[in-house]
Order: sequence, then structure tokens, then C-alpha cells
Amino acid sequence: MKNIYRLLIVSLFIGLFSSCTDDDIDTTPPEILFLEVSPKPQEKIICGEPDPETIVVTGGETVTLDVVITDDTELSQLKIDVHPNFDCHGHRTISTTDWTVLELINLSGKTVEKLIQIEVPELVTAGYYHLQLRAVDKSGNTSPAADFWNLKVSNPLDTIPPVFDILSPSEHPAAIERGEDLTYNILVSDDQPLNMGGNARVELTYRQINSNNTFTALEKKLETKDTVKEVEISFTIPNTLVRGSYLFTIRVWDGVNNQAEPERFEIEIQ
Repeated sequence: MKNIYRLLIVSLFIGLFSSCTDDDIDTTPPEILFLEVSPKPQEKIICGEPDPETIVVTGGETVTLDVVITDDTELSQLKIDVHPNFDCHGHRTISTTDWTVLELINLSGKTVEKLIQIEVPELVTAGYYHLQLRAVDKSGNTSPAADFWNLKVSNPLDTIPPVFDILSPSEHPAAIERGEDLTYNILVSDDQPLNMGGNARVELTYRQINSNNTFTALEKKLETKDTVKEVEISFTIPNTLVRGSYLFTIRVWDGVNNQAEPERFEIEIQ
């Protein structure tokens, strides 16, 4: 009987201890309230989808965020992250300045108002970027990943995208055999020398219809100081490629990474 009482007392003690411990665990993440964002966000198309809250800036300007960060117990840090979103998270080697920021700001207390100013490099690589704020409390809980902004960034030396014309073939082929060459001659034109900035290039990609897996067929750099350049691109269709309908895309960028309107076309691989 004494052993039964002892077991009951021990079980009750463990239950009370566990209950207290569970109550003391902080699982509530902090929150970030954006009071003001400058420049004022506007609607842009990002990676093929409309985003009504895109921040549009030019190199040399400043992005300003007035935020209030709150937590139910104790704040610890604010993480500021800016990184390129070229080609919807593609990466390359370039000679202009990719704009990247990774900053940690120590916080304390339950509520903090913070004015954040982030300068854009003057010779920035043009394109789309992500800006994300993450607040962390003392327990390690992190604010939702949804606290991010799309940025459309321009280089002040060249804000005009290039254009290109397809010289040949006169029409896109409807079908092509595996092992055959897909060849295009295109004429690229820009308002600035194509070698200014080091990013000028032509790219051919393809993906199977109804698939999101995109493959780079080729990428050709344009290193001429001219503003007009005739370029030949040729891609041998792999013998191992699954037969079916494919979407091909030709893309062109100028020296500071402004992108021309892409050319998309469908080809049946036989």
C-alpha cells in the first residue's frame, strides 16, 4: 500500500512539473508591423506573377522602412537580408555590384520601433531583388517568412532595356528531331555599349510543357563595345531528351543586366 501511495505522489509531482514547464515555454513568434515604406510600393510583374507591393529604386537611392517589432516576452534580434532574385533565383558572375545585405541588429524589451535605411549601391546590377526582415525573440522564435518585399532595381547609368530581332529562321520550327541543331541568328541592340557592366548575354532555355523544370541550353556573353551585335546561337537537341512538346525561350540582357522582352516558342521534339 505504501508503494502505491509513493507511486501516486511521484506521478502527481511529475504531472505538476510537466504542466509548469509547458506553460513556461514561449512558442509565440514576434511580429513586425510596417508603418511606412519609402519609396512607396507599386504593382510590378515578378517572375511572371503580379506583385502589388514592389519597391522600385535606382542605384544611389535609399530604401527606408519604419517598423514596429513586438513580442509577448522578450525580443532578441532583427535580421535584415537583401539578395538578388535574378531569373527568379539564378546566379552569375558579374562586374557590376550585386546588392547584398545581411545585417543583425540586437533588440531588447517587448516593443521596439526602428527606422531602417538601406542604401542601394550606385553601380548596382539591375534586376529584381528580395528584401526580408525577420525578428527573433529570446526563445528563438522567428517572425513569419512572409515579411519580405520584392525590389525592382535600376542602374542609373542605363535604365533602358535592350531589344533584339530574330534574323533567321523567319519562322520557328514546328518540330525537330533529337540530335539536330536548333540555330538562330539574332540582332541585339542597346542604347549603351554592350560591354558596359559585364552582364550582356544571350540565353536559350527550355522546359517540357506543363513542367516547371527549366534547363539552360546555352548562354553566350556579349563582350563587344558596340551597341549593336549580330549573334548566332546553336543548340544540339540531346538524343536522350524525352519526346514531346517543349517551350523554348530566348532572353537577352544588356551590360548592366536590363532584360529585353523574351521570345517564347513551342517546338515538338521527335
